[in-house]
Amino acid sequence: MTAQAGVTTSSEALQKAQLRKTLCKRRASIPQRERQRAARRCAGHLMRAIGRSHIRSIALYLAYGSELSTAPLLQQLRRSRCRVLLPRLSGQRMHFVEWKIGQALRANRFGIDEPCGRTRVMPARIDAIVMPLTGFDAQGRRLGTGGGYYDRTLASLSDRRRPWRIGYAYALQECEQIADDPWDIRLHAVCTERGLRRFHS
Repeated sequence: MTAQAGVTTSSEALQKAQLRKTLCKRRASIPQRERQRAARRCAGHLMRAIGRSHIRSIALYLAYGSELSTAPLLQQLRRSRCRVLLPRLSGQRMHFVEWKIGQALRANRFGIDEPCGRTRVMPARIDAIVMPLTGFDAQGRRLGTGGGYYDRTLASLSDRRRPWRIGYAYALQECEQIADDPWDIRLHAVCTERGLRRFHS
């Protein structure tokens, strides 16, 4: 990639596509019982971190396909004072909408459930965003699905005002190194079944 030009070369794009394919296969190979156990452990780790912090609003995703489930996390957040938000797509943009357990959901064009509510919350007003990912590395680089929705949503905020960005993944999704694009937004931390790991402030 030529960072000065802000362009990803075709070979680098191909490498990322191949890495996504490899990691998706790795994630899909996890047995169901192990998935459930990992989701419960991950939720416990994150809830302990939330309990030690000043987080009062948190955005998270509803798992799709082989992504690490956030269902146990949602159940635990139900008993907390946190305001919960979920992403909703609008064209090429993504918005966060307030959601309470039991409220209606509808599938978007990708088949992913979204909230039907109208109460949008700007990212700068959210304390933490739990982000799905395909892969991550030890420097907090995140490999998403390639849609760029989270990067575009957070790009207009200064580092000081961005919410705490937490990757949510299985430990086996860690990579040795993920190539950086100029528009990529790094994680502050990643939560796996092994615990919460911070990268930078």
